[in-house]
Amino acid sequence: MSEAKKFAATLRNQHDSGLRNRAISANLAAEAALAVDMLAPTGLSLIEAVRVVIKQLAQTGGSETFGQRYTRAVSAGNARWSKRYQSEMRRLPNWLPGKFMAMPCGTIDRAVIEEALVENRPLARSTIDARTTRILAVLKYRERHRRSGEIQILTLAEVEAVLSHCRTPEERRVVALLAFAGIRPDAESGEIARLDWAAVGAKDVYIAPSVSKTGSDRHIPITPRLRELLEGHPESGPVRPVQWRRSWQRIRKAAGLEGQDVLRHSFASHYLAATSEEKAKAAMGHTAGSSTLFRHYRRAVTQADGLAYFKLD
Repeated sequence: MSEAKKFAATLRNQHDSGLRNRAISANLAAEAALAVDMLAPTGLSLIEAVRVVIKQLAQTGGSETFGQRYTRAVSAGNARWSKRYQSEMRRLPNWLPGKFMAMPCGTIDRAVIEEALVENRPLARSTIDARTTRILAVLKYRERHRRSGEIQILTLAEVEAVLSHCRTPEERRVVALLAFAGIRPDAESGEIARLDWAAVGAKDVYIAPSVSKTGSDRHIPITPRLRELLEGHPESGPVRPVQWRRSWQRIRKAAGLEGQDVLRHSFASHYLAATSEEKAKAAMGHTAGSSTLFRHYRRAVTQADGLAYFKLD
């Protein structure tokens, strides 16, 4: 009895000091030993490997459980799925063991899915494939991007701030054409990428069918402010400078521009306020029946703002 009491006291001391803790199952001990063996070639300890996986799951959003993603997918899909598809998706949890719904999505692949499907009962290959397809659809579910009805319109002061981030006269002239002529800006395939200085005259910028996005031509009047900003431009040659795509990304980032077309939108809104619907549509390259100007560009821009924007007053 004396020896037993001493031993019990020793155990309590070891437990309190952290040398002993709760017991783990034999299966868990075997899995840990196997994991250590698998990690041996990498030089990582079991704890280090766990930390790496947890970090990756957090970065990729894979820590969300399958059950959580399933709930989101079904909630979003009910409005657009067919009744048959909805019915199949509602039965999906019954195909899987309960523990599967609690698994992090980042740890699930096709092999894990198929193993879970046949855990409790054998299934035909065709059934496994059909159910796996539905489960993978949930696994790959992402929130649909919703386009905002709002378009960013810059004031004259904000456009001047964008111009201040240009490092060369060439960059400044291109930004001026985007902001004060409304030319489509995409660096690789937009109108600015195909425009030549020979098309920039004393009174207007000619967008030929080969340059235009729509295949039709148009003349964009050169306003006093734009004329000042284009001063000294070459008589011919590409308007877009070398490595313009990288320069445009740098300028947009520095100025905090959220989209490619911000300057074109700003041009449209101010030109509509300064002139008329007919002239704005012609300069933008919109068809006569287009309602885009009214839906997007007719904002809180006064006529005075529009006139000042182009130095027309």
